[in-house]
Amino acid sequence: MIDLTGQKFGRLTVIRKAHRKIDHHVAWVCQCVCGNKIETTTRNLQSGNTKSCGCLQRENSSKLRRVNLLGKRFGRLLVIEEEPSKVGDHIVFWKCQCDCGNIVLHNTGTLTSGNTQSCGCLRKDNLKKLIDNNAKDGTMLNQIADTRRKNKNNKSGITGVSWDSSRSKWAAKIVFKQKAIYLGRFDNKRDAINARKKAEEKYFHPILEKFRRDKDNLNVKNHWR
Repeated sequence: MIDLTGQKFGRLTVIRKAHRKIDHHVAWVCQCVCGNKIETTTRNLQSGNTKSCGCLQRENSSKLRRVNLLGKRFGRLLVIEEEPSKVGDHIVFWKCQCDCGNIVLHNTGTLTSGNTQSCGCLRKDNLKKLIDNNAKDGTMLNQIADTRRKNKNNKSGITGVSWDSSRSKWAAKIVFKQKAIYLGRFDNKRDAINARKKAEEKYFHPILEKFRRDKDNLNVKNHWR
């Protein structure tokens, strides 16, 4: 066991080993510069998780409270009024007006960290831009979705597969970038369906996967926005 007696960790000075363990870990009695004493583990001290009796956190919270955000802008949000805290005296909430007109409440920490920049409309606008960018090459995501819906007049049950009565065969096709691609005619309906599904994997799957990745990245960036 490492003896931490006399060592300093932030505002804490280790006085002696505690008589009890905390969660089965060796604990130490520590004196804080403010005069309070606490018991904490070796791990908490050496990792920096515990640097005071709690007074450091209270002081930092108090500093946040003293910050005046009235009239300041954070992205699309303009701080217009201070709201009484519903969490605690050390947390200040601010009424913010978004450029879109909505009013939202956010605390000092979320605003000053840069994690919050709108009422949520920024994420919606970025998602719309993402969809629009995917449509520039002529392949609309909603068009891909439409091709996967079953037409009530479709006897095969699969979009893009139909019965060609003039040749007594099943025909398969796919529409990609506003162009019809004919996949062939088949004696067996199952072969026509397989041809259609392979075409979807070839033409649709890469676009849909790229959109999902871009959307996931957008969700991460704008988690609080």
